[in-house]
This record gives sequence, C-alpha cells and structure tokens, in this order.
Amino acid sequence: MVVLAGLAACEGEADPTGPNGGVREPAVNEIVTTQPLNASSNDTLVYFSFANGTLVPRTGDWDLALRRYEVRLASPATGASKTVLGHTMATNASATSNEVLAFTPANTRAAFDAIRDGQVPVEDQFVTDRLADNPQGHIVLGNIPVANAAQFWKVRLANGQFAVFRNARIRFTGFVTDTLYIESRLQTGNSLGAVQALAVVPAGQARAISLTTNSVVTPNGCNWDLQFNPGSRSLAITLNTACNAGTYPGSASPTFAGVTTASDAPTFAAYLSQLVGPIPNSILDTAAPFRYDLTGQQRLHPAFNTYLAKVGTRVWKFQVIDYYSNTGVPGYPTLRYARIR
Repeated sequence: MVVLAGLAACEGEADPTGPNGGVREPAVNEIVTTQPLNASSNDTLVYFSFANGTLVPRTGDWDLALRRYEVRLASPATGASKTVLGHTMATNASATSNEVLAFTPANTRAAFDAIRDGQVPVEDQFVTDRLADNPQGHIVLGNIPVANAAQFWKVRLANGQFAVFRNARIRFTGFVTDTLYIESRLQTGNSLGAVQALAVVPAGQARAISLTTNSVVTPNGCNWDLQFNPGSRSLAITLNTACNAGTYPGSASPTFAGVTTASDAPTFAAYLSQLVGPIPNSILDTAAPFRYDLTGQQRLHPAFNTYLAKVGTRVWKFQVIDYYSNTGVPGYPTLRYARIR
C-alpha cells in the first residue's frame, strides 16, 4: 500500500502537489507531516521516501524502513541498494516523563523548526545501520549469565543451506558452563521446519556444532556451523567462516517459533551479529522515538526526539510524532520532517 503524505503547508501554499498529482519534494526548511503510515505488521517492514513523501516498495528508492516502533535506515545491512547516514540529536533524551506527556505536535513544532543547516554535525558524526560482531549476544550478562532466548539468528550454514537458531537455555555449575541448550529450525525449500533441540556439554572445551545434523561434531572442514567457547571470560559463539557460514539477527517479531524463512536476510555476517544504528529501537532508551507506559495504560508516547538523515548531499531532519492511527490503532507512526540542506 502506498500512502501519500499530508503536507503541513507554508503560509500561502495553495498547491502542495506536483503536476502529476504526486507529492513533490518539499523546499528547504518546509515542514511536512505525513498521515499515519501503516507499519502495523509484526513481521513486515514498510519503506518510506523523503523525496516522494510516500511509502514505496522494498525494491524502490527508500530512505527509512518502519515496523511499529522500529525505525531503520537504508543500507546494505537492511537490504537497500544505497546507504543513508544518520545522527541522533537526542533533543528530548533528558526530558522527564511528565514533560514527555505534555508534548504535542503543536507545542514542539517551533523547536523542530529551529533546527537548521548550521546545526548539522561534522561528517564523522553520521553513521548508518550496520551489522556488528556480538559473540556473547546469545546470553544476557550478569552475575550468572542467562540465555537471551528472545533473540535468534538467521544462519547461512557451512553447506550453503539455511536455518534459524537460538540459545534456549544455559546452565552453570558454580561459574562453570555445564550445558548450553541450542534450538534450531532447518529450512527446506522456502520454509523452516520444526524445532530441534540440542544439549551441548562443553566439559571445559570449545565445541563445534552442526545445525544440519543437530549434533556436536569433531570439526572437519565444512561439517560444522557454530562453535561455542565455554570459557568464563568468553562464552562466545563463532562461525565456520572458512565455509562461508554467517548470521543475521532475527527481529523481535515474528519470534523464533513464528518466523517462516531464513534465506531472506539482506546479508550474512561472518560472526554472531547484531544490527546497530544511530536511531535507538528500544523503548527503554530515552533517545528513542517513544517512551512506554508513562500513564500505566501500556501505550507508547512520542518523545519528539529529532534525528538527521543524510541522503547523498541532502540532509533531512525528522521526528516520529505519533504511534496510533486516526482511530487509535497501534503501529501507525506519523512522521514530521524537513530538508535542511
């Protein structure tokens, strides 16, 4: 579905559309506010173009990818053919909960409008979404680590096939790793199969794991996919990079049990990967687009933080100013943006 943006027109602006009825690219410093954009799917991103003011196909020329409260930049790591750089200004990161609750599109507009070209940071302050090495991403570190069971990875296996896997549980005897419980699902054709479980007993040694055979193996060429190092200072999972094994982090939704394919990842990194970028996608980060449950009603509240996106030589500023449709349905973010360079 393509949704046209509703322009917040400048004074005297009578015709905000181009000659063919499409939304034209706004003038420098002209503030544009979209209609609520349907990003309500739990598992499918939608793609937004600043220049067109529309949602466009994944194969089109897009700048942002949206899914509920998640905001991603166009980059090879997110499946784009170009790279958009971003910077978080964190304009309201220090705001109190009561201040955030008092924010409205109207009373935050002047502060948004005041951000102009002179406030664009130097080039090296812009980064893009990218995959980073996170060998301990399968655990949550603490006094005694626990499995990060909500996180899973899409995997390109050493034999060229695909699967998903996660650390379902990890058990310690004292501070020594006793057992790592791996769950995986192999892809046949275009579909992932049933969950298969594997208990890995390190006994103080690194263990190689074949997801294809769901077994611990003696490493020999391409007969293994993952290796777990149980050392207390490591607890790392590494990949059989000699045989082109790689991972891409699965999203929060669909979950490990609900995901249907693994071969559709935009790219596969030669390590246990995490997708990182300049726009926080955690509702616990005060620099993120939203705060959560500030009134005890389990709702998302826009924080009106401002972000910059550098598309070629042009720089856009944008905020996410609502999460709900005109009828109150969640997962319909509204964007406010302007080109400042």
